[in-house]
Amino acid sequence: MGEIATFTEIFRSYTMSQLNELLEDDEKLNKIVTEMDEMLEVQQSKEMTLASNRSLAEQNLLLQPDLDHQKNQLTKRYRHLQELYEAYQLRKSTLDHNSGNGSLDTLLALLQAEGAKIEEETENIADSFLDNEMPLDSFIDDYQSKRKLAHLRRVKIDKLREMVLKGPSASLPPSSATHTPTQPLAPEPSSPFLGYTNGSPVPLPRRGALPNPPPPAQMGPQLPYPMAPYPMPSYPSPVFQPYPASHPQRPTPGLPPRTGFILQ
Repeated sequence: MGEIATFTEIFRSYTMSQLNELLEDDEKLNKIVTEMDEMLEVQQSKEMTLASNRSLAEQNLLLQPDLDHQKNQLTKRYRHLQELYEAYQLRKSTLDHNSGNGSLDTLLALLQAEGAKIEEETENIADSFLDNEMPLDSFIDDYQSKRKLAHLRRVKIDKLREMVLKGPSASLPPSSATHTPTQPLAPEPSSPFLGYTNGSPVPLPRRGALPNPPPPAQMGPQLPYPMAPYPMPSYPSPVFQPYPASHPQRPTPGLPPRTGFILQ
């Protein structure tokens, strides 16, 4: 209402011809409007607001480096926290697996799920950048951090998969196959007469007694002498004849033949 009253007071003294000329002269009409007190107050308030905004913007620009530094520090510490947490989960799962209280398969499944999640997040960031929904600086920072985290998780998943595959064989002790001790072969019984001197058998010197092999489980008590692998000849004397007899002999009852004589 005050603006209308001001216009009325200005144009009250104008004649019709002056008013028509004013309507046709835009510059003069604009000059009259800008010289009004209300317009001067609005212009002054506008300039003060612009100056205040300019000073606030300059202060914000001065704080921008500190803000960027704090953001980078926060991002690094958050990544470090995630790495420490994953390492803690891996070691805890390994400890539980060794003590029988946990399973590496569960941790492997969790890491695989987290790896798939971070891969999906990187794809979403790339799609947002391609759709012009994200500035270049933010895309570079976020995409690099996500790809680094995804790579670390992929390496940990591979290592954990190897531990799962090699864990049972490494945890079990090597199978101790029952080896049957090789039993020494029993010495073949030999004849006490192996050498010959002038056609007569000569007994060889005795050797030390060989250790007897352990008897089989189902055999009877061990004999005090080695068993002969073949039946012993039924000679009344252990002396063999050096020469074959020229005539058939008849065994003389009770008298064995003497060495060196041929019975006719």
